[in-house]
Amino acid sequence: MTISVLASVTNQELVSYAWIFPNVVCNGHWWYSNTPSFISKDLQARLEAVPRNKIVGYYSDMYKLEFALPKFAMFKRCLASVLSNHFVQGMGWTETRAIELGQQILRGNVQRLFY
Repeated sequence: MTISVLASVTNQELVSYAWIFPNVVCNGHWWYSNTPSFISKDLQARLEAVPRNKIVGYYSDMYKLEFALPKFAMFKRCLASVLSNHFVQGMGWTETRAIELGQQILRGNVQRLFY
């Protein structure tokens, strides 16, 4: 079951559920929390606590196609920043390891869950 939360304040609860229950997957961010600071904070918490195969990085509840590209570009910048600052610089990961995690949550998990 993929779950998304409406606000950043409920992200901690979602992270806990995904950590505890094997069938819960963290799924992207709603349009209403489409703010880089919220996305980066939520994303870092998810990447720290939730198994890497239980995170879907991006989805959109858009109602116009032209909304997708700017939101996806912003999410990728947030993801790159979190992976670079927290995992590569902060935790000593290699760039290759961080890129593999980014690819998994942007594409690999989506393919596994939905195709």
